[in-house]
Amino acid sequence: MMNKRLILLLVLLSFQSAFSDSTPPPPPTPPPGVPIDNGIVAMILIGVLFGCYVVRNIKLKKGFQ
Repeated sequence: MMNKRLILLLVLLSFQSAFSDSTPPPPPTPPPGVPIDNGIVAMILIGVLFGCYVVRNIKLKKGFQ
């Protein structure tokens, strides 16, 4: 009888750690610097160049009139 209780106790203790709800580890800290990738920088640069092109065309058209 004692042997069966010991086996039952060992089985329950082994399953206890498998079903325990542990907290996930915290997310890693991001590297230092600006969180902007190169795609956004390229899009901003293209937007500024396009804006300069449009303003230049407007000034040229007003100059001809």
